[in-house]
Amino acid sequence: MQLDANHFWLLSTAMLSGVFWLLAYIFIIYRGFKDKSYGMPIVALCGNLAWEIIFGLGLETGCPQTWQSCPAGLIQIRNFIWMLFDFVIVYTVLKYGRRYFKRPIVTKNFTWLVLGGIVIAFTVIYSIIPEFWVRNIWHAQVGNEIPDFLPLTIQGGSYYTGFALNFVMSLLFLVFIVVRENVEGQSVYIAINKWLGSLAAYGFMVADGIPTQLVNVLYALVFLFDVAYIYLVYRRCKLEGINPWRRL
Repeated sequence: MQLDANHFWLLSTAMLSGVFWLLAYIFIIYRGFKDKSYGMPIVALCGNLAWEIIFGLGLETGCPQTWQSCPAGLIQIRNFIWMLFDFVIVYTVLKYGRRYFKRPIVTKNFTWLVLGGIVIAFTVIYSIIPEFWVRNIWHAQVGNEIPDFLPLTIQGGSYYTGFALNFVMSLLFLVFIVVRENVEGQSVYIAINKWLGSLAAYGFMVADGIPTQLVNVLYALVFLFDVAYIYLVYRRCKLEGINPWRRL
C-alpha cells in the first residue's frame, strides 16, 4: 500500500494522543482508588465512553477518507484500550461517586443514572455520525467523483465528535475543580496529560488539513481551559499543603 505524503504525522499524532490520554486515564484511576473518589466529570465520562465503544468496537471507522494508508486496526486498538480503562473509571464513579450528591432521587438511583447517561450519549453520538456531512475542503475523491460534501461516516466522524466531546470535557474539568473545592481524585499529572493529548489531537487535525475556523476556535478554548485546569489543580494542591509534583 502506498503511504500518504503526511502518513508519518497523522500516525505519530494519533498515537501520541493515545499515549497521553491513556496516561491521564491511568492517573485518574490511581487517584480514584487512592482517594476513594473519582477523577472525571460524570457527564464527560458518559460521552467519552460512548465514543470509545463506537470506535473501539469498530461500529464506525476511526480512519478518515483522506488518510488512505490509515492503519485501521491500530487506530481501533488504541480506541479499544481507552474504552477498557474508561470502564475502570466508571467503576470508581459507581463505587465512590454517590457520596458527592445529596438529593435522595440521585443517591437512590445513582447507578442507573450513570449507566443511563452512557446509553443516551451512545445513542446521540451514534445517530449524529450517519446524519451529518462536512464540506469537502480536501477535494477528496469518492468513487469517480469529488463531491461537495462528505458524510461523517467516511470523513472525520471520530475526530469531529471526539473533538466536540473534548471541548465539553475541558470545560467540565474546570467546573469539577471549582465545585468540588478540593483535589480529591485529581492531580497535575492528570491535567498535564489531558492537555498534551488535546495538543496531539489538534496536531492530527492539522496534519489532515482541517484547521477550519470551528476547529481552531474549539481548540483555542480547549487549550485555555486545559491550561487553566492545570493551574487550578496546582493552586488547590498548594492550598491544601500538598506538593503537586509528588502527588501522582
